[in-house]
Amino acid sequence: MMNSYAYVGWIDSTGKGQVNTYWIDGTDASSVHPTKENLTYVRCKSENGIITLEFTRALDPSCSGRVECKNIVDPTTPLKVIWAMGAKWSDENLNERNMHSVTSSRPVRVLLLRGSAEAEQDLRPVLAVHGFMMFVAWGILLPGGILAARYLKHVKGDGWYQLHVYLQYSGISIVFLGVLFAAAELRGFFVTSLHVKFGMSAIILALAQPVNAYFRPNKPANGEIASPRRILWEYFHVITGRCAIIVGIAALFTGMKHLGHRYGSENVEGLTWALILWVSAGVILTIYLEYLEVKQKRREIFCQRKLGVGEW
Repeated sequence: MMNSYAYVGWIDSTGKGQVNTYWIDGTDASSVHPTKENLTYVRCKSENGIITLEFTRALDPSCSGRVECKNIVDPTTPLKVIWAMGAKWSDENLNERNMHSVTSSRPVRVLLLRGSAEAEQDLRPVLAVHGFMMFVAWGILLPGGILAARYLKHVKGDGWYQLHVYLQYSGISIVFLGVLFAAAELRGFFVTSLHVKFGMSAIILALAQPVNAYFRPNKPANGEIASPRRILWEYFHVITGRCAIIVGIAALFTGMKHLGHRYGSENVEGLTWALILWVSAGVILTIYLEYLEVKQKRREIFCQRKLGVGEW
């Protein structure tokens, strides 16, 4: 229970139920510190052997500088709750007699949106599907579309363009399905965690691509110089596309971290390393293809110069 927040309820000498909040930074009574968290609708009662604590508090306290101001609750993330019971409690001057004697055997995860315990057993398959769909989109389809546009233009015809468009639209469609799938299970969008912020940023950048493509200026004919609008469009298209991939991959990694923090899954570390290897392989492949591209351009320039000398 070190470095955690506690909500303690007790019946005082007058028979009135009390609830207060504490910050725990040690293992003895002197390490339990009262806080000034704002609680409303407070009630503590014991009926038929059942002890009930009730209170209302803000999910994100509107204060700063105090330890309780960091006690921010994300309603989309199950809370890890443990309980303990003791024979005596007081507001101040805590000592060893205030320590608990009975405790829970393990943490129980409670999802506030559903008001139910152990909700993670229902959500794990949902998050697994969501994560797989996002990996397919941001780890395969969308990067593949960029690679096709970058390194397959030498192929005759417009096959590279058709492949680029197909992969990009397929990736964006899967991203939307993955988002709607998770939002439906979580009952709404909650832009609170770093993972969701990265994800929304990546989606906005990805959506800019088809909008940008709609306003694409005409490509110059052979031998003509590209217009300033065309050059500006190409730079914007390339930069936003690559930024979308970078932010999308960051969303994948933060999603893995969020999953590990949320459920403490033993497989998260292995999946994270697998994702690192996959991204590393993609980076190595891109560097190699870029090397071949530069080598090919140098060969073409050399041949043109040689041909020019011969004609002279």
